[in-house]
Amino acid sequence: MGPNWVAFKTLFTSLDLDVVVPDPTNREAIKIGVKQSPEFVCFPFKATIGDFVNAIEKGADTLVMAIDCGPCRFGFYASVQERILKDMGYKNITLIPLDQADLLEFHWVKTLQEVSGRRDLFIYSKFVKAIIFFIKKAKLLNDIQTAEGIFRAYERNQGDTTTIVNNLLTKLDEANTLPILRNFKKVIKEDFNSLDIDKNRSPLKVGVSGEIHISLEPYVNLDIRRKLGEMQIEIHQSISLYDWVVHKFHLNYHRKWYGHLSRPYLPMDIGGEAQWVLGEYIDKAQAGFDGFVHEYPFLCMPEVTARTIITNKLKKIYDLPIIYFSFDEQSGMEGFRTRLEAFSDLMHARRNKEIQSNAKFVSNGNKKIYPHYGDVFYNECYQMIQS
Repeated sequence: MGPNWVAFKTLFTSLDLDVVVPDPTNREAIKIGVKQSPEFVCFPFKATIGDFVNAIEKGADTLVMAIDCGPCRFGFYASVQERILKDMGYKNITLIPLDQADLLEFHWVKTLQEVSGRRDLFIYSKFVKAIIFFIKKAKLLNDIQTAEGIFRAYERNQGDTTTIVNNLLTKLDEANTLPILRNFKKVIKEDFNSLDIDKNRSPLKVGVSGEIHISLEPYVNLDIRRKLGEMQIEIHQSISLYDWVVHKFHLNYHRKWYGHLSRPYLPMDIGGEAQWVLGEYIDKAQAGFDGFVHEYPFLCMPEVTARTIITNKLKKIYDLPIIYFSFDEQSGMEGFRTRLEAFSDLMHARRNKEIQSNAKFVSNGNKKIYPHYGDVFYNECYQMIQS
């Protein structure tokens, strides 16, 4: 899941376990996943099979795979993938399912016991430390994602933001004490503050949402966040590992807000991120955004349902330009880039027309006025750009 290996790694190293980090998802991993998986299964299933094989070949003997309940096929990933790996000849591999249907039921404690191989009382203090470090790093990864989405739209030299992000991931991976983690937000701000930016730009603001694995893994989504940022488009992506964990602890209030907005159109969670995609589309439209990107795996039932509701109902009400990307192993770069460029031209033309018809925007130097939007860290980043 993109850079989130940093948080997952610390979850298990805090239990004194050796962690094998597989290579970033790549073409070879996808080829293995496609060859070994059922033809019409979701794309993330194929990608994670390839990642598992890579980890096994690098020496891993135990795999942990999240499972969930509900109609989404994700709930069956672990059991089917374990069987496929056994059929491939990896007979001595242990695959441990991580039940994350409701983290307040604390089934994950049993999973940590199984992975650590210990049940004595002293291990529980390590469990507490592991969870604290995991959540703190997940939150910091979320902050890095927020800053990246803003600053790349202002960078003068393409690639500088990516270099800063990669350096921050290395620093965060090496940060393994609470004092360092408490001060790491300052490190993020200092590193991004060193970026050479053009603060006179007025980038488009676009919301990005969709199925979580596709949204967070840059190889499978053709690095869409970077492509949009280099087209001077500001990215707002609420979905993250931290967002997911807080939701599973029933403390994610902006997801509750999205669920409230989407309830008239989809009154229940049908899997994937379908319900929250609808709510986020409505929320971004009400906030005056310029566009919305919905990304999901090819044939993903919940996300296709959300797409249908947006196309047939919500777009007629809110009129926020939206582009859909369904990804699989056949996704090609050139057609993808052409569609993004056409979408960017559409949003620019639409914003220019809006500016010309609004005296308030004309008096602001022909710039659209956006309301304040986002969490505290987003607004801190925005103030850094302005100053």
